[in-house]
Amino acid sequence: MKASIIASIAVAATGINAAPAELAPRLTSIPLSIYDSPGCNNGPASSIANIPTDGSCFPTTAILTANTNSVLINTENLAALPAGCTVTLYDNFSCDSQNHITVTSAGQCFTFGANRFVSSAKTSGTC
Repeated sequence: MKASIIASIAVAATGINAAPAELAPRLTSIPLSIYDSPGCNNGPASSIANIPTDGSCFPTTAILTANTNSVLINTENLAALPAGCTVTLYDNFSCDSQNHITVTSAGQCFTFGANRFVSSAKTSGTC
């Protein structure tokens, strides 16, 4: 009886003192390549906006002097979006437009069309 009680205490103590499992590191921002053409194909990006992963609205047009006609998450900067992470692009500065694009993967070009700029972006989910 005493042996089983001691064994139970030892097992419980091991479970309490076990090291926590490693958590996957989280990104602090998502690099969004900005192009001044509608197809992400006019040479190198005009700029790269680092969209914070805290869910706050980030105005992309405030960081450069060129137009923000198209954007992409360049796989040279970020191989893939983490599972469960999305970036939403807006055509207004306050991230509340009904006209928006949801990005769930890297490497694809997005645009609202000619003379309609990507004006802001924000992340959601687990990045």
